[in-house]
Amino acid sequence: MKRIKLITLCVVILGTACSMRTDFEDFAYQGCIKEGKYPEKICACNAENLDAMLTDHEKSQYKKAALGSPGAALELFSIMGKLLDALQKCA
Repeated sequence: MKRIKLITLCVVILGTACSMRTDFEDFAYQGCIKEGKYPEKICACNAENLDAMLTDHEKSQYKKAALGSPGAALELFSIMGKLLDALQKCA
């Protein structure tokens, strides 16, 4: 019985560690889900790809644009290729 509890605990810990998102990944994922265009699996994949592909400055601009900053939104046009590539890798 103790062995089953120990194995269950290990699986839960590993599952939690593997599914942890960065702050940016969580922001991108939640925004994608709220938008409602894509299923959760695609949103999770896209958020992970964006986190890996964008620089810290680009992530900052992405957040600002999502929150309504017109200047940041204009700057995102310069990285539109990266944004599309991140999503296309999930299809």
